[in-house]
Amino acid sequence: MERAQALLQQKSALESEIQRLDLDLRGHGVDRTEPLVDAGGFPRSDIDILAVRQIRQALNCKQNDLRALMDEVAAQLVSLHQSTKADAQPEHGPATRLQPFARVSIVTPNSPASEAGLVAGDKVVRYGSVDASNHDNLKALSAETINNINKPMSVTVQRVVDGRPQTVDLTLRLRHGWGGESLLGCHILPLPS
Repeated sequence: MERAQALLQQKSALESEIQRLDLDLRGHGVDRTEPLVDAGGFPRSDIDILAVRQIRQALNCKQNDLRALMDEVAAQLVSLHQSTKADAQPEHGPATRLQPFARVSIVTPNSPASEAGLVAGDKVVRYGSVDASNHDNLKALSAETINNINKPMSVTVQRVVDGRPQTVDLTLRLRHGWGGESLLGCHILPLPS
């Protein structure tokens, strides 16, 4: 925020300097684009050509500086907006996303859960689009499961061994070569609050 404010102050100072140079140029009786030669192609005798050229060069430099500064201001504002948006919506921030809300208790061999690499003790951080902020006492897991039959779904868990998050792709299916009655092939229990 401080960097963005400093850049905006620099912008104001540059704009004031450009305005002052414009006025100085008009004081010499010309604008930024008016020719410095007469109809015959000779230098105009009614103006100080050297002073006008120096002012025009300074104006061009200041305009380029202002363009570069505006690009930096835009980048700072985008960065500031993104950080403000992340602060305003903590349910999508890393702290909530990495908060486990359930635990895998049993994994049936050869099941979709087993094939995806889930193991008993894994703590569920994200199950498709379900996380700690919207699991509704694990009721949302059932809907997410039904909505993803025969489609790959990402599941993020914290491993028992090192506690680091790991994401696996899980394809839920009915009795396709593993003999189970559920789509998942594991039990998921809520974590104690």
